[in-house]
Amino acid sequence: MRKFAISFNMLLPAILAALLFIPYILNFLAHAMVGEKQFPPIIMMKLPVESTAVALPAEVVQFTPFDITLQLDSDALAKRITDIVAKSPHGVAMQGISGKVLSSMQAEIVGNGFHIDNPGPQVQLFSARGKTLWSWKITPLSPNRQALTLRLHLKAIDSRQESQQIVDLAEIQTFVQKNPTEWMKRYGIWFIAAGLLAIGIWRRMRRS
Repeated sequence: MRKFAISFNMLLPAILAALLFIPYILNFLAHAMVGEKQFPPIIMMKLPVESTAVALPAEVVQFTPFDITLQLDSDALAKRITDIVAKSPHGVAMQGISGKVLSSMQAEIVGNGFHIDNPGPQVQLFSARGKTLWSWKITPLSPNRQALTLRLHLKAIDSRQESQQIVDLAEIQTFVQKNPTEWMKRYGIWFIAAGLLAIGIWRRMRRS
């Protein structure tokens, strides 16, 4: 019976260590052997914007902040959407927009795998002759393929009633590169604590 107890006490830490580390080692080796297809950010517009510019870096790295800047002609966009809505058949709407769109609008950016310093709708930072500018600081938290969505908060007048409408302006598809050094700084302490805990349990069971 004593021999079985010693064997079990030696086996338990090994099982705990395997459950903690082996999946991550296998995942690392798989990515190292197969590799990951990286691509520059892709911007897909969802509104008929005649003049727009979305500035963002060519490479995005996990845990490394970067800036996204949006510049567009809000006057031209409001007129263009209003004209399309007016000519659309009854019952057909562009993302639910109805009535006359006003040039005064706000913008926001959303994404599940990112930390955004100033979330929610933002007023324009600069406006001159219809040119409007917004800027955000983004920190990617998750690696691999991620998506960000640019949204506009529009004001429209329909039957003399003003309403607020939220529409998607663009979707940004990007590939976030892994940052192993920063990842270990943030989460490595938990693996060290788990390893120390497994060693402590193993020593206590051996003494008993």
